[in-house]
Amino acid sequence: MTTTGVAASAVEDLFATTPEVTGHPAVRAAAVVAVGTLAPHAAAADDPARGVDPAHLALIAGQGLQSVTIPVAEGGHEASVRVDAETVELVAGACGATWFLTTQHRFPQSLARGPLTGLDPAAIRLGPAAPRHRAGLADASTRAGIAIAHVRRPGPPAVRAERAGTGWTFHGTADWCTGWGLIDVVMIAASTSDGRFVLALVPAAERDGLRAGAPLPLAVMGGTRTVALEMDGLTIGADDVLAVVDVPAWRAHDAARTANTTPASLGLLRRVLVALAELGAARDRPQAVDLALDLARQAADRRAEAYALLTSVPLFERVPERTMLRAEATELTVRAANALIAARSGSALLLGRPEQRWAREAAFHLIQAQTAGVRAAQLVAFARR
Repeated sequence: MTTTGVAASAVEDLFATTPEVTGHPAVRAAAVVAVGTLAPHAAAADDPARGVDPAHLALIAGQGLQSVTIPVAEGGHEASVRVDAETVELVAGACGATWFLTTQHRFPQSLARGPLTGLDPAAIRLGPAAPRHRAGLADASTRAGIAIAHVRRPGPPAVRAERAGTGWTFHGTADWCTGWGLIDVVMIAASTSDGRFVLALVPAAERDGLRAGAPLPLAVMGGTRTVALEMDGLTIGADDVLAVVDVPAWRAHDAARTANTTPASLGLLRRVLVALAELGAARDRPQAVDLALDLARQAADRRAEAYALLTSVPLFERVPERTMLRAEATELTVRAANALIAARSGSALLLGRPEQRWAREAAFHLIQAQTAGVRAAQLVAFARR
C-alpha cells in the first residue's frame, strides 16, 4: 500500500464498525452506489443547471437504500438503525445533494407506518392517506418530499388549515420544499386555529390553490430543485390527510428527534478527513496527516457516543447530551472542511474541486433541521474553539 493509502486507511480504521454492519447487504450496496455512481456525479448534482440525476434516485430506491429498516416483505432490508446510519454516511459522503433529496422521503414513510416513535398516541390521529400510501412509501416506488420546516418558526403560522366539510383548505407559504419535479407526493404541514398541525400528502404538482416558485438560489445543493410552495385555498380532501397532531406533542418530538447527530454530517466528516490524510501523504505535508488523524479520533469518539444514544437510549432521554454531540460533530465538520482547503491551497477554491463544495456542505449541516436548542449548542461549540 502506498504512503497515501496508509494515511487514508488509518483514518478509515478509526471509523470502523462491526462486521455485521459493514458486511450487511445494504451497506455493501450503498458503498458500490456511492463510489461508482454518486461521487463522480456530485459536482453536477450540486449545480443548479444540471442537478440530481433521477436515474440515481431510482437506483437508490431499487437497491432498497430508502427502505433499509423496512421489513423485507414490504420491499426493505429489515436492518437495524445502525446499519441504516452506515448507509446514510456512505451516500452523504459521496453526494450531499442526492442524500438531501432522498432524506426528505423518510418522515412521510415513517408516519405512514404508524404514530411516530415516542410520541403519545393520544396526541396524533392518522388519516386515510397513511394506509393508502404505506406500500408505495415503504419501497420508495412513490417518492415523497416534505414542506414542514415553517412550523419550527415562532410567530403567526406560515401555513393555515381551515375546515372545509370533511377536509381542509390550506393558505400561506411553505418556504422550503426540496425535490420539486423529482418527487411524486409532498407532505405539507398547516396549523389549525385550535392548536394542531394537519399533515397532508398531496401530488407534487401545481394545481388550483398550489403554486411552486422558481428553484431557490442556494449556495449549496443547488441541484435539489428546492422551491417555495404558495397555497391560496388549496383543497385538502379527507383522503389526503396523513395525520393530525397536537402542536405541543409535535414540538417536543421534533426537538428530541433533531437533537440526534445526523449520520449524513458524520459521512461528510469522514470523507473530508480521508481526503485530508490522502492530501497530506501525497504532498508530503505531515501536519495535514497529523491533523486528519487527530480530528478523526475526536470525530470517532463523538460518533460512537451519538450512535449509542441513537440505538440504545429512548428518544426523549438525554436530549441535552444528544444536542451537544450534534453541535460538536457539525463544528468538527466545518473545521475539517476548512482545514482541507488550507492544506490544498488556492486550487481548493476552483469550482471543479470538491474541497469548496464540501465546505459549503459542512455549512449546510449546521442549519439542516436546526431548532433553537441545536442552534444554541452549536454556538457554544464554536465558542469553545
